Amino acid sequence: MTSKTFRISLLIAVGSFALSPAAGASQQNESASDRCSNASLSGTYGFLHGGVDSNGAPNSAAVSQLTFDSTTGTFTGGTTSSHDGVIVTFSFAGTYAVASNCTGTGAPAGANRFSFVVTPTGFLATHGVSSQGFAVKQGSSTCTNAGVKGSLGLQTTGVFVAGAPVTGPVAFIGELKLSVNASGDGVIGGHIAGGDEDTTFTFSEEPVTGTYSVNSDCSGTATIKPKGRSKMHFSLVVVDCGKEMLAIETDAGAVVSGTLVRNSDEEGRAAECEPAQNRQ
Repeated sequence: MTSKTFRISLLIAVGSFALSPAAGASQQNESASDRCSNASLSGTYGFLHGGVDSNGAPNSAAVSQLTFDSTTGTFTGGTTSSHDGVIVTFSFAGTYAVASNCTGTGAPAGANRFSFVVTPTGFLATHGVSSQGFAVKQGSSTCTNAGVKGSLGLQTTGVFVAGAPVTGPVAFIGELKLSVNASGDGVIGGHIAGGDEDTTFTFSEEPVTGTYSVNSDCSGTATIKPKGRSKMHFSLVVVDCGKEMLAIETDAGAVVSGTLVRNSDEEGRAAECEPAQNRQ
């Protein structure tokens, strides 16, 4: 299915980078004992993850915000998730350990362990064979409505289950323009295209309206309304110094997740933020 293929492709792409000759050359200059430690995961990360059923169909999607404390080997955070189209939010805490080879395990209190590998931008994680995801460090983001304004590319995939306006696999792609009005409220414009069951319906040249709100902790929400269609609501986390957002749809019956990526480093954001590959 579209969403599963996307996630697998993402894992392969990031994994290929980590194992590239350039990465290997860098690793050869480091001893195994000082490559990774708990300090390699320190600070706050956005985490986009999901799972599939026995037939490979998406049955869960979630966005989390985790804060790791390397001095104590603990983490805390919160999650907004959709499981078979039922939306829930919850907090969690646990312990983690990173080995010198950059693999590790996390143990949320009262839940099953997960495995992960540290990457230059965050980490990749698996929970059994049917659930996986990726995390990106938050960085020095300016998390306000004004701090994230600009043009962002949008891509989401997933499935609509019973209770949604339509059912089956879905995908959306487009460009959103985030701005701030005189009252400081976040305003969304732009256009998107979407498809269901391999049939594309296009919204290009049609107005897309909406609103967004970003909290000081870099969590937030957004509402998008393509012309002539129902509103779509999202929960999101700002990462990579404001250059990217990880999001899931929070409408009943939706198991949909994706990313928003800034089209360019407007207003000098690149100079204000430490490069992702240097953050570990």
